[in-house]
Amino acid sequence: MKKSILHMAMTAIICTVFIAGCTEIAPIEIPETATIGPPGQPDPPPPPPPPPYDPITDPANVALREWKATPNLPQVFVWFDNWAGGTAGQYSLSGLPDSVTIASNWGQPKWGLSEMQKTDMEYVQKVKGTKVVVTLFSAKVGDDVDPDPIYTVENSTDAAVIGPAIKKYAEAIYDKVIAEGYDGYDWDYEPAGGGGTGNYLWTVPAQRKLFVQELGYWFGKSAATRTDRGDRKPVDRELLFLIDGEIGIRGRMDKDWESYNVDYFVLQTYGITTSGLPARVSGVITDMSDWISANVITKEEVVRRTILTENFESYNGANSRVLDQSKYIHTADGINQQIGGFGIYRVGFDYRSYRTFQGSTEYGYLREGINNLYNIYRSRQ
Repeated sequence: MKKSILHMAMTAIICTVFIAGCTEIAPIEIPETATIGPPGQPDPPPPPPPPPYDPITDPANVALREWKATPNLPQVFVWFDNWAGGTAGQYSLSGLPDSVTIASNWGQPKWGLSEMQKTDMEYVQKVKGTKVVVTLFSAKVGDDVDPDPIYTVENSTDAAVIGPAIKKYAEAIYDKVIAEGYDGYDWDYEPAGGGGTGNYLWTVPAQRKLFVQELGYWFGKSAATRTDRGDRKPVDRELLFLIDGEIGIRGRMDKDWESYNVDYFVLQTYGITTSGLPARVSGVITDMSDWISANVITKEEVVRRTILTENFESYNGANSRVLDQSKYIHTADGINQQIGGFGIYRVGFDYRSYRTFQGSTEYGYLREGINNLYNIYRSRQ
């Protein structure tokens, strides 16, 4: 060094104090390699920066995903519409309570999701362990998939006609579900209430029986382990199979369906008080009675797969019915079994509802219902 900083500083001080006859003192040289550590040793290296926060490995989120994977855990189900994506709010899956286990895209679009929607869905799937399914009416063969002349079966019951068409249709739904990143398929089955002209997949027993059978190769309890696949390709991953609508009531499920492959029966118990719930659940047991008699499934398992839901599009005021559903235990039919879950149709109406639960003004009914459902579940373990 020509001059040290200390030398220049001392010179300035001396010159200031002794203005007259200021003379430069000899500099004090400080080696450039000097350190502030112990004599003769370099400074220790700085600690490495902490790794960036990863919500997937966050212990709370790991525990949440493990909880949702608990066998026979009751489900919290919502039909979600007005989905835009993002990280919070009523238009985002990420804004739903963490304990929601299944969210179904009931709105539009079903396919060709935006990047914001895909990012939002991937976040709740990977971080929160939430399953995201798609709801389709599938009222006639070929609905909601790419057009193909093979789907023009009208009201045929001829196995040679409807067999190849329904087989292709079920696989087409599977392919779209996989491509979009969903975790499963919810069939909105309403033959009596919404049958209409041309909705033959709802109204022709031969077609709907075959449809449920073909769906069972791609979705539900046995899809991943089925060995009778014929020329059907292997499944890419396990996917949920839900049926909602006229289950145990009105059009009903036919007893000869392979309905034991269905993961959850989602009942539209809209506007029904607690006194009416036993009959609705018993209706599902009746629809499944042939399989129960054949020891394929038990009554208790049927109830564990049954989800009660309320309609917040029509009843979004002071709605205690959804809370009654979340506390329901089926004690008819010779069993004592907690319901398999509860949920809300058009859950966005609960985002700013009249209900506040534990200080939260968002999804007040849903949060209180979750608390009810899992308090009962824990008390029965």
